[in-house]
Amino acid sequence: MRENAGGQFLHWFKEADPLKFRLHHYNPPSKGRSRNESNWDPALKFYALEADLPVRNLALAVGVSVDALHRLCIGWHRSHRFWTIPERDADGRVIGVSTRYENGSKKRVSGSKAGLTYAQDWDSGSGPIFLVEGASDTAALMTIGLNVVGRPSNCGGTALLIDLLFEMPIDREIVVVGERDEKPDGKWPGKTGAISTATKLAEGLERPIGWALPPDNAKDSRAWLKAMPQLPRDRLADLFISGLEVKHIQPPVTLSVEPEPRDVLPLEQWRTRMLEARLESLGNHGVYLDRSPTGSGKSHVDFAAIQHLLLHGGAA
Repeated sequence: MRENAGGQFLHWFKEADPLKFRLHHYNPPSKGRSRNESNWDPALKFYALEADLPVRNLALAVGVSVDALHRLCIGWHRSHRFWTIPERDADGRVIGVSTRYENGSKKRVSGSKAGLTYAQDWDSGSGPIFLVEGASDTAALMTIGLNVVGRPSNCGGTALLIDLLFEMPIDREIVVVGERDEKPDGKWPGKTGAISTATKLAEGLERPIGWALPPDNAKDSRAWLKAMPQLPRDRLADLFISGLEVKHIQPPVTLSVEPEPRDVLPLEQWRTRMLEARLESLGNHGVYLDRSPTGSGKSHVDFAAIQHLLLHGGAA
């Protein structure tokens, strides 16, 4: 491989070892690109009008702090009598609203897209970041001062999480917390979803990702908090973290190609090498790749190759 002063490269495929070249496809994060153009602001303002007392009632019912629910912008629909939970993309924009009725049933408002549940200060501090399932588990860990983001389902929201966590420092642990919801037939959505999510995040973020089930055999993070005695929140946070048996999923191994030493050639000399490669390829099966930019001499070399063929009767 050779590079001229303009930064173009000439690749000699006959010298290449194909085992050295394994391409790693990289998808850049989509932050800055809106996933949903719907404007939810009027609806959120409406849901907030008479939300204070219903939010307090919800906090008491599920065992979380009122402050956590307010930071998640939980609202209330007076006529239909359900609480509203904004779901966001990686840029913090609301892309949908899920609801929770007084009987515990849940739906999404028409036109909603499944998103993440998190507060504006979700990444403050320096401790681990926990990825739980649902808004109530999110509020539970917020209640004890932990950094947490809610996933829309056991396997949902992975692409949004990759966008959200893409710039997170490598020394800050990320842990997907599942649920103990094993079924009589042996299926375990909370556990399999946590493992699947951690695996996809490890690949997408190219870093180790942990997964765990809630401590003390609790069904989920909210149930764990509700079963705990009244202790200072920092003590509860320590108990939650120390009680987790975190298993780590490693990112897949990728091979990178170390750049070869390059000789910088003058443009005319580089064009001479290009012409030699052109002529050498004539009559030989294979692939010749020239990705030089405009102005680097591709047409000049092609014309010189044609002249050579005309003068020498097709002999290279």
